[in-house]
Amino acid sequence: MKKRLMLAALALGMLAAGPAAATTVEEVLAIADATLTSVKDQTYTASLEVVRDGRTIKTIEFIARLKGLNKRMVKFTAPGDVRDMAILTTDDGLMYVYMPAYKRVRRVASHVRNQGFMGTDISPEEMGNAALSVGWNAKIIKEDAESWVLEMTPKPDNETTYSKRVVTVSKKQKGVSRIESYDASGKMVKTEDRSEWKSLGPVRIPTKYAITDLRSGSKTIMHFKTCEVNQGLPDSAFTRRALMRGD
Repeated sequence: MKKRLMLAALALGMLAAGPAAATTVEEVLAIADATLTSVKDQTYTASLEVVRDGRTIKTIEFIARLKGLNKRMVKFTAPGDVRDMAILTTDDGLMYVYMPAYKRVRRVASHVRNQGFMGTDISPEEMGNAALSVGWNAKIIKEDAESWVLEMTPKPDNETTYSKRVVTVSKKQKGVSRIESYDASGKMVKTEDRSEWKSLGPVRIPTKYAITDLRSGSKTIMHFKTCEVNQGLPDSAFTRRALMRGD
């Protein structure tokens, strides 16, 4: 009798653990990118709080538009000194910035893509990040009951200056909960923790991102506020011309 009970318990345990144990890295990436693939396009309003010594010294407002896995346009709306500045990430992974003071569009060079801008700890690359699976090779280095941990290294055409990223994907939330970024020497230089998950329309996202620069100890907190999906955003809204027009 005891032997039968033990076998039954073992079988139930195998059934419960089976799906997670069988998950491949491609399946984990698909789970992490599901917010992008479940709808055709998305528009968010959000803010950045720059925190120094535990005190908020600056708040920046922006609108982010996404389409598919690659296209992303971020336009800053406040305060006045950054209003109408915008960052575009295109299908081919290139990144451009529009500086309204000069009325010019400039390509973001690879050596500055990971530098903080406008006094924040967020780089143009991080503002332009779209799908986790774009531009990176990944492998699972750890798995437990709560999460998968991926080690991600840049593909040859990825212009990042990070040598790797270690990404934690939450099984409960079915999305990325933490990113650790490493420089060329292999030293961890930045962390990004995502929390306060909420359903905004048909998508569920973390609405708080805490980005910490380990070199300076400074922090920037990003809050997502509203979300609209499936607005029919055209491909023409994600071009250098649209960036110049301030669309």
